Amino acid sequence: MISRPLRSLRWRIVLIASALVAASSIVIGGITLLALHGYLVGQVDDLLTAASNRTERDTGQLPHAPEGSTPAPHPPTSEFVGVPGQSARTVVAVVDSDGEFIVSGFVDEDGTRHALSQAAKQALAALRPGAQPQTVDLGGKLGPYRAASVTDVDGDTVITALPLGSAYTILWRLAWVIGAVVVASAVVAAVAGAVVIGRALRPLRRVAATAASVTDVQLDRGDVRLDARVEEADLDSTEEVGQVGHALNALLEHVGDALAVRQASEQTMRRFVADASHELRTPLATVRAYAQLSAREHPELPDDLERNIARIDRESVRMGELVDQLLLLARLDAGAAAGVTQPARDEVNLSLVVAEAAGDARLAASDHSWSLDLDAEPVVVRGDESQLRRLVRNLLTNASTHTPPGTSVRVGLRAASGACTLTVADDGPGVPAELQPTVFERFARGDSARNRDGGSTGLGLAIVKAIAEAHGGSVALESAPGRTVFTVTLPAA
Repeated sequence: MISRPLRSLRWRIVLIASALVAASSIVIGGITLLALHGYLVGQVDDLLTAASNRTERDTGQLPHAPEGSTPAPHPPTSEFVGVPGQSARTVVAVVDSDGEFIVSGFVDEDGTRHALSQAAKQALAALRPGAQPQTVDLGGKLGPYRAASVTDVDGDTVITALPLGSAYTILWRLAWVIGAVVVASAVVAAVAGAVVIGRALRPLRRVAATAASVTDVQLDRGDVRLDARVEEADLDSTEEVGQVGHALNALLEHVGDALAVRQASEQTMRRFVADASHELRTPLATVRAYAQLSAREHPELPDDLERNIARIDRESVRMGELVDQLLLLARLDAGAAAGVTQPARDEVNLSLVVAEAAGDARLAASDHSWSLDLDAEPVVVRGDESQLRRLVRNLLTNASTHTPPGTSVRVGLRAASGACTLTVADDGPGVPAELQPTVFERFARGDSARNRDGGSTGLGLAIVKAIAEAHGGSVALESAPGRTVFTVTLPAA
């Protein structure tokens, strides 16, 4: 969980670095293309100026008819198109003052003369004479051209155009080369960045692993020792990692000290509860014995005194049960703190234990409807039989105490896949939603909505959970109005 943000940071930096390299390459390539485009077009313009001057000079040497006489016919196209000195695909056109094309065409590389299409003539006719060379698209197979237009002494417009195909081919080839360089540089930058950043983040990844190892330690109980620390090599790797490592080590030191104090306090409290419970058992037994002895020796006591003695006896019994429960919890806590998962290794026939407990509950709470659903084969577990009997008895007592008369209670026991499952379900009003998260905590009590006729110490379900966990199992609750199910899962023998 901790390494995922590191990987995200790593690839984010790699992507940013690759994007910067690609962007820089694109900018440099774009500037190079623009500079080369200007240079090539400038060369074409120089050639075009020379070709235009030569064409204008050729047209100026033509003979002109005297004023008032019939004009001489214009020379044929062959005298102006493809003459020596013109390069292949040089377009030449002469347009009279009426806009009619007198001469137009070009000669290809094979020496074949071609006439211009109507679209090409329209593009050339739109040129302004005397302006700087312009780029025009003559369409078809000609494509883009650089054209110059001048007016000769006779008032005719002489147009000369040179192809830009070669220049554009060079530009396209350079663009492909630049594109390949951009892609290659981005890939190289990504690989190099991943390697460099991976090595730079390696100490931080070890720091994260140290923090992750602490999250796997159970800190809520027992003697916890946090020995994981960031190594000195990682602390000295970089300044940033060193700061994080020192802060983590200081945090682990503080947490370790706090856990040691908590452990000492818990041990003191467990010893106190165990000692107090043990010491209270004898006085409570003495009080109860004297109450019973007084009732037997003086059978003719007044009614109010008999009631007081009976009340002392009942409260002594209840107090004794509370002391026994506290003593049991203290012992279970001591076993859990010492890492003892199972108090005993005896094989216990849990089916027999459940059947006997259900029979006792049927007699003790006859106003409830009891049903028993056991597996066909005996379910055997390993553990302490007396504790397992208390676990089952507490669950059944809880069902009878906190549900109204007439409630149906169903007790089930099944074994499958190396585990046994004990369920106690009732159709009572259910456990209040606000109590369910803490129902297995000590001294947790239900409200008045769960009717009860007798007193409750609030330790019954806490003991169930402690015994289940001491035997390597667990306990769970599902409750809603009309259905409450307590499920205990234990490993089978």
